[in-house]
Amino acid sequence: MITKEKVKKDIDKLSEDELEKVYQYLTSLKKAKMSSGKILSLKLEGKLDRKNIRALAYE
Repeated sequence: MITKEKVKKDIDKLSEDELEKVYQYLTSLKKAKMSSGKILSLKLEGKLDRKNIRALAYE
């Protein structure tokens, strides 16, 4: 099992170029997690604006 301590030790051994790649990967994970949220309706100018249409479809 990988622990945070092991990861931190390996990160300390990386070069600056490798560290930049790791940072870019970590930020891409955060962006992917944030973008996998609710699917909203777009500019319908009605009762479905700003609603989670996927959840409404299953009601």
